[in-house]
Amino acid sequence: MSMLASLVERGGRPAAITATLPLRAGEKQYGWFPVHLTGAGRRLAVITSSRLILGDREVPLRSLQRVRPQHGEWLLDLDTRDGGTLRISGPWVPWLSVVICAELYGAAWPPGYAPVIAIPAPRRRPPAWALSLR
Repeated sequence: MSMLASLVERGGRPAAITATLPLRAGEKQYGWFPVHLTGAGRRLAVITSSRLILGDREVPLRSLQRVRPQHGEWLLDLDTRDGGTLRISGPWVPWLSVVICAELYGAAWPPGYAPVIAIPAPRRRPPAWALSLR
């Protein structure tokens, strides 16, 4: 997810894969993987350049009104124009959120979203006595 987010922020695009379902003219498939859809259980998610398919439910990306990634939770809330909310979770969901945002906004994150980036703790210097053992 981090590498894809960096690529998108530099103006890149997600890489298309070999399609696993019939695509529409000009449509590209980016991936497929299992997710948990709240209220419906485990589903196979397929993401393309124009739609998100969750099992037997198809959601056109243009019908998404708001994308709300939940940092550190492997959780994504998608508000639709008809007033509904889809809550998707699973280990591939952070990557999925970057792909959706790349298609909708041309950015790795939704407008106004500030991702929390974990900064590694500084390396501690070994104690002086350990340096003398070298």
